[in-house]
Amino acid sequence: MDALLERVRAADPVTPDEFTGLADFDALVLDPRNPRRRRKWLALPAAGAVIAALVVVPSGAPAASEVVQRAIATMAVPADSILYAKSHAERTGADYGVRQVWVYGGKRMRWLDEHNEEVYTEGEGTTRVRDGKVERFPDVSMIPNEIFRAGALLEAAKSAKGIDMSEDGNAYVLRWREQSGPPHWPAIEMTMWVDKDTYAPLKFTDHGWGKDVEGKPFDDTYTETILDFKTLPATPENLKLLDLGSQ
Repeated sequence: MDALLERVRAADPVTPDEFTGLADFDALVLDPRNPRRRRKWLALPAAGAVIAALVVVPSGAPAASEVVQRAIATMAVPADSILYAKSHAERTGADYGVRQVWVYGGKRMRWLDEHNEEVYTEGEGTTRVRDGKVERFPDVSMIPNEIFRAGALLEAAKSAKGIDMSEDGNAYVLRWREQSGPPHWPAIEMTMWVDKDTYAPLKFTDHGWGKDVEGKPFDDTYTETILDFKTLPATPENLKLLDLGSQ
């Protein structure tokens, strides 16, 4: 699948083509000092409301609401900084390998993996290099990988008071359910592991099961394991990291 489109969730009962050319920067959680209006379908990759669930607070742990709020703050994209993530992604039956992503607010983004490089600049669109071939798409905005949108998902689930919390070693585990959409309304469960000390994301899974748009049963899990996650000041040197071909 196209590198640009493979980051659109395959488990939803919609086709990736429906997302072609649509910006996904509005799904990013931006710094609270610079709130932005989000399209509903971007903040929730599946149509519908979050299913409310009981909040489980492990003994001796901070309240789930506190953990969620700190995780959201950690994953927020500062308007004046660059958020960087290096991760390994896989889906049931497919290994997407390691990718690096730099996001500078809603202005610029760069995606780099073993076979593809893509850069987006506000007002200029997206440039892609695949197998040495350069392609330009002036009307296309890039889609950040799932971990950059996870903060928006957490924020929505928090508003609906629908997050379960447990512990797993050095991580708090946040789990919530979402609905998808007609005609078959498959189940979707999101799980995020966050570091107990830094509240940075460690792993994210998106598990969907039920019937697809053709009525066929499916059980699919997308997993993104975070190898590095940090905020960089928007210095001239760091901004060069968003340039095509930068090392």
